[in-house]
Amino acid sequence: MKLLPALVAATALLATAPTVDAQRALAARPGAQADSLLKHWLRNLVVSQEKYYSEHGTYTTDVSALGLFTPPRQPAASAKADSIYLEVIQAGGRSWWGRGSLRGHRGKSCIVWVGTITDFAAPPTTDGTKVQARNEGEPTCDQF
Repeated sequence: MKLLPALVAATALLATAPTVDAQRALAARPGAQADSLLKHWLRNLVVSQEKYYSEHGTYTTDVSALGLFTPPRQPAASAKADSIYLEVIQAGGRSWWGRGSLRGHRGKSCIVWVGTITDFAAPPTTDGTKVQARNEGEPTCDQF
């Protein structure tokens, strides 16, 4: 796969992850900030999936197994705010795609996919305007 440069960049982004309070403030405001926040977490999802793949030889739909689920009452400094919802829609040995959304922004989402797009039952699309992600590993969003 051609994801090594994206993984290196995403790993660098992990070091600059916004705090939970900053994430909540961004999630409360629609617009570019909400878009940027979801894209940040979808890039983290890509990194986590690639790590999982390197250890297990397949991708997973279990966000908890990817370490992106923060149990209640155990927030970490770089934890995902509870207003951010990440899910992996389809995953297998060659491909996966996922969606991120924000509480309070019903019908709008961001998506990302990795692998072979023909592995999916239907092309990954956002919830609102049904935008399809064009490039592997690149988050694509509805307009918030």
